[in-house]
Amino acid sequence: MSQLGQAQVGTLKSTPKLTRINGDDNVKVIYRNLGNNHAYPFVWATEATISGSDEVVIASGIKWHGYDLASYATVVITPLITSSNNFHVDKDTTNNIIKIKSTATESNGVDFDVMWMLGGDFTAEGLSCRGNTGATQSLP
Repeated sequence: MSQLGQAQVGTLKSTPKLTRINGDDNVKVIYRNLGNNHAYPFVWATEATISGSDEVVIASGIKWHGYDLASYATVVITPLITSSNNFHVDKDTTNNIIKIKSTATESNGVDFDVMWMLGGDFTAEGLSCRGNTGATQSLP
């Protein structure tokens, strides 16, 4: 009965583990608390400003557990003022650089809220309700 409570994967045994999700009172971050003083941030926020140029670097050369941030993160930017310019996130995955770019030079400056989320693409396949109702997966 030593196999009770354990999942069998190939010839290796693994015990499923819970991961605590924590926030911080003073820092804009949500992280996985993996125990033993290991924390893994996966959602965080920062601020950036474009002033006097048509782009600003918001991340350069950052790697997370072997993944380049430019390839592994989703970045959402929100300008804090109304501007006639269009803004977009430019990811240079070759050099691992992420920039905010504008269609024109902003002489007055534009402030942005920036949110990062780590992870690969999500697919809803395989998710289902497995309660006692017998409900099955229903995707749009």
